[in-house]
Amino acid sequence: MGAVTLNRTGKLVLTVALFVVAVVLVFVASAVNTTAPLFVAWLPLLAVPWVLTRPERRAELEPNGVRRAGQAASEAPAETADTSASGDAEPEP
Repeated sequence: MGAVTLNRTGKLVLTVALFVVAVVLVFVASAVNTTAPLFVAWLPLLAVPWVLTRPERRAELEPNGVRRAGQAASEAPAETADTSASGDAEPEP
């Protein structure tokens, strides 16, 4: 069985869902006036570090180096910076 990989959006959605489950259990404990749900409410929170430490999927590049639609800009190939000798001077018209 391979490692579980998630993209950033999947990690965020799953983390939010786990926190919502924990908060809902606290409200249930308050509504039914018992402490039993409080002992279960921390279980989803234990899964949060596991979710956040899963490796992320690497978006594959097309053969010509162009990123696919939906690929984050931070995953795009690095472009070379302009290192002209003019420094911070503005170009003349």
